[in-house]
Amino acid sequence: MSERDPSGEADPGQDPVQDPVQVWDEFCEELRRAGRVLLRAGAPQDALTQAEGHRFLVRMIRAGFENACDLADPLHPELAPMVGPRLLYEGVTSDARYLHAFLDGRRRYRIRGTRGDAPLVELGVYTGKMGLHEKSHLVASLTEERLVVGPDGSVEVGIGPGPRPGNWLDTEGRARYLMIRQYAHDWSGLAPGRFSIELEGGERDRPPLGMDEIRRALRDTAGFVRSAPEFWASLSDYWAARAPNRFLPQLEADRRTDVAPPSGHQFSCGYFRLEPDEALLVRLRPGEVPFWGLELANYWYETIGWGRPESRINNRSAHREPDGSVRGVISLAPPGVPNWLDPKGHREGTLIFRWSRSPDPVPQIETRLVLRADLPGAFATWGAA
Repeated sequence: MSERDPSGEADPGQDPVQDPVQVWDEFCEELRRAGRVLLRAGAPQDALTQAEGHRFLVRMIRAGFENACDLADPLHPELAPMVGPRLLYEGVTSDARYLHAFLDGRRRYRIRGTRGDAPLVELGVYTGKMGLHEKSHLVASLTEERLVVGPDGSVEVGIGPGPRPGNWLDTEGRARYLMIRQYAHDWSGLAPGRFSIELEGGERDRPPLGMDEIRRALRDTAGFVRSAPEFWASLSDYWAARAPNRFLPQLEADRRTDVAPPSGHQFSCGYFRLEPDEALLVRLRPGEVPFWGLELANYWYETIGWGRPESRINNRSAHREPDGSVRGVISLAPPGVPNWLDPKGHREGTLIFRWSRSPDPVPQIETRLVLRADLPGAFATWGAA
């Protein structure tokens, strides 16, 4: 018999749950179905990709439950890190720091914090979170170009329906998701911005967790674990079929490549596939732009070599030729030339080039597949006048 409070009414927190194990069994059954992504037609069957696929599924359980339960209540929003060294997805760049929160676009919120030292920052509201909601399209954004910062570095941004002057993100009554991105070419010695969010007029304390909430959260978590790996694997399949060992600007792609990009960003992507004795040369002639970066991702769109300098280049770290061009090499072993992109044992994966805060089109990126034995000569003469 459940205990009762002095008023004689039953305490809902003490009510018995009808068949609680069934809720867990249903969740586990959905996870079993999610694991079939490992056998999809395009999935590489090598040990590294399959091991990372198992790890990715477990990581998506963690991310999915956080998104569907811990952060899901728009009446008690919380800004939390989206990714980190042990939780990577969506092809994020290690040159950025990501925060996210869930909203009700019909309500008004307030972000407060400090701007931080990152050269580029963006606050954006979206129609949903990829993998959790049906659509994820940018509704409104604020970048460093328009963000008003106080003399002491403080920032305050309002969020809600309808346009307003100043630091304001118009949700149009339909935004459900907030992301804050901060970009730096080198984070050494830089302090990221610190931000918090609150619902205007809302209550600070969140109600105790109930079985209805946990049942919904487990259902949505399982849905996330099914949909997120399928989507990102299908995107790898897309690039593998259309841009093997080359780059294709996203504008030339189709709706399958719609990954809810932030404002002011353009992408050029492809898929590398190397034999152990091969290397892929990359060459571009980028103009002056606030930020560009080139990184690799595995088949599951986890960033390869997260944070490691030998696995990425950007417009500050890249070695340039006298004519301003940039030549790099994707190779399983150190190539002995500048701008090595180390795939960390991956013989295949996605190429991701970001071109940010520029109205100019993404520069053409040339590639050339060579034998590693021929690499020094090929690198030295390729593009030489």
